[in-house]
Amino acid sequence: MTQDEVQNILDYSYPLIKSYFGKGKLDYPKIDTSHNNTYAMHSGEPEAQGEHAKTSIAEYYKGVIYLYLPNIKDEEGLLRALVHEYTHYLQNITPLKTRISNQEYTYKTNPYEIEAHKNEKKWQLFSRK
Repeated sequence: MTQDEVQNILDYSYPLIKSYFGKGKLDYPKIDTSHNNTYAMHSGEPEAQGEHAKTSIAEYYKGVIYLYLPNIKDEEGLLRALVHEYTHYLQNITPLKTRISNQEYTYKTNPYEIEAHKNEKKWQLFSRK
């Protein structure tokens, strides 16, 4: 997908997602598509690589959802990633809660992740198609 295609999807879908799920305790997060992956984002090195090729990550306590476009292949993937991270924004998970939940659960058994994956299945509600 081109940057213009992504932006058109976001312009259409993000307001629908915000309206459908509602506002959390913090301001609505901004969407950042300027990084290739989490390693590039945190290192400041645009070409940095690592073992995990995630499509997105949220730092909602900082007010940002990062979408890694090289790892998102189509509108479905984009909307699933956005809904997933928006769910985490609504959960208002602090860095401390993240550390505790990562110690108590695996990714697949973490209740925060289970809810986010469940909400991803609603992606078509926000599609332009």
